[in-house]
Amino acid sequence: MNIGVVVDNEFDHDHRVQKEIRLLQEDGHTIFVLCFDFKKTYKTYSDLKVKRVTIHRKFRDLFVLLSTNFGFYERLWQKHIAEFITENKLDALHVHDLYLAKAAKKGIQKSERNIPLTLDLHENYPAAINSYQWAIKGWRKHVVQPEKWYKKEGEYLNYADDLVVLSNSFKQDLMERFPFLKSDAIYVHPNMPDFDSFQAFEKNEFSVDFESEQPTLFYFGVVAKRRGIIDLLPWIIQLLENGNKFHTLIIGPIDKADKNQFYTYINHPLLKQHLTYIPWADVKYLPAYLKKITIGLAPFEINAQHDSGVANKLFQYMYGEIPILATKCKAQQELIETSACGLLYDTQEEFNTALKHLIENESLRQTLGANGKKKLLELYRNKADRAFLGIYDSKKY
Repeated sequence: MNIGVVVDNEFDHDHRVQKEIRLLQEDGHTIFVLCFDFKKTYKTYSDLKVKRVTIHRKFRDLFVLLSTNFGFYERLWQKHIAEFITENKLDALHVHDLYLAKAAKKGIQKSERNIPLTLDLHENYPAAINSYQWAIKGWRKHVVQPEKWYKKEGEYLNYADDLVVLSNSFKQDLMERFPFLKSDAIYVHPNMPDFDSFQAFEKNEFSVDFESEQPTLFYFGVVAKRRGIIDLLPWIIQLLENGNKFHTLIIGPIDKADKNQFYTYINHPLLKQHLTYIPWADVKYLPAYLKKITIGLAPFEINAQHDSGVANKLFQYMYGEIPILATKCKAQQELIETSACGLLYDTQEEFNTALKHLIENESLRQTLGANGKKKLLELYRNKADRAFLGIYDSKKY
């Protein structure tokens, strides 16, 4: 089949989308990609055709800001999607994220090709946008009006023929809230890393500029209050003040709205000595970092967004046989408890107790880490990350 994949980003660093495309190609499909061009230099791909919509990032951000109540963004995508379908004689369209569903459906109609639409949900978007600082603070909340997405969600889901979601718990939640959704049209695709790529990264033996003689806590991903990592920093300071000895390594870009608070914390005299912050590192270096750390952190705020799926960092920790210390978000709690690969906490006291227990007990760390790797390999053997391929295997053309 000729399958068109649509993402409203630059595509090159979207590892979930890239992995899905590789799996679709291995399954015999021809893939075409429609994405943005923010007037930068991008790599070329020998095995797929990538069409980029040139736009200044500031205009794109403005359109997103206005998209709840105005149709500029949807009309932009509708036009390009219709052309994309026609030019490539597509047999199916695979669109990422809830807010592109209406534009995709209208683009299909405009192309006059009656092709199926798969909607790939990377998150619980209504819950997510209602947690983003840029959308809920100051004058922007009156323009964005993020709460309206709770009302729009059902309409946008109904545009799709099939859905891809992050977890079984999110699938069940959607079916309970929207009875028109059918179980056999919702496919679970967890955020598992690309195993082949990670093995290739290890063979290249990348070196990283980080060393610590102390046990090291590790957080890899976007640094934001909604991700829980910023609220964890005062707890870490208190533990250091009380004489506990450990280091913290944080790698990832900071949400603009949270920069001042984050830098205020990491400029604390103790954190200056016991915390390393790296703004960005290519995922190819991750296996090398995993060899140098002791405990993986997953401190996400407990809300509907984070309940919708397991963040890829947990699977990355499991790949590296690293014990996980995490909050009790529904999907990640289920994964950690069923695989016995980490400890969970609700309160600061529980966090302190669990952290000390992990630091002081090397055999426990080894057991939890081994359990995590065992569970991850089991998921790969059971092809948990390939179930979504059935969307296209089952179609008759």
